[in-house]
Amino acid sequence: MKKLMVVLAAVTVVMLAGADKAAAQTKMGYFDLEYVVGLMPGVSKVDTVLAQFEKDSLGMEYDFRLSEFQRNDSTLRADSAKMPARLYQEKKNDIIQKFYVLQNWQQYAQQVSQAKQQELMEPFLNKALQAFQQVVEEGKYGYVFKRETLWLAPPADNLIPLVAKKLGLKLPADANAPKEEVPGNKPAPKPAPTKPKQ
Repeated sequence: MKKLMVVLAAVTVVMLAGADKAAAQTKMGYFDLEYVVGLMPGVSKVDTVLAQFEKDSLGMEYDFRLSEFQRNDSTLRADSAKMPARLYQEKKNDIIQKFYVLQNWQQYAQQVSQAKQQELMEPFLNKALQAFQQVVEEGKYGYVFKRETLWLAPPADNLIPLVAKKLGLKLPADANAPKEEVPGNKPAPKPAPTKPKQ
């Protein structure tokens, strides 16, 4: 009987240790990277720089490509009669490719603009992700969810204030406030107590 009690005690200790370890591994939190990056100083300038890039670089590139297309097309039409068939076909193929780029300019410009935006945002994202990773490691979080995917979560699991503190960012006063109630869904006010009649 004594051996059985020792074995049961050992099994209980092992199970409790395993439960503590499992609980530590399943510590959960939530985070919003875009929100934190939006608070970082200098991020607001990215839109201005991007708009200038689109106006200067992409606008000038479009004008240049259009003028080159028109010049090459005019030259090909004028010289087509005295040009060897093989050279004519090569130049025609080149003009078709240039026309394709111009015809799909909106898509091309959007891709170039997105690549430029990623390039401009990369330092901010890297800094925020590094602070986030430090918070996760220090807090020993096993799971971190995106804030907007949760229906309900306690404020204690919000990693935004911890990451913001690491980055030296000041959060707006309403950052952790609950969402406003929908008008009309408030409970009716309680009636004022009345004095009993004597």
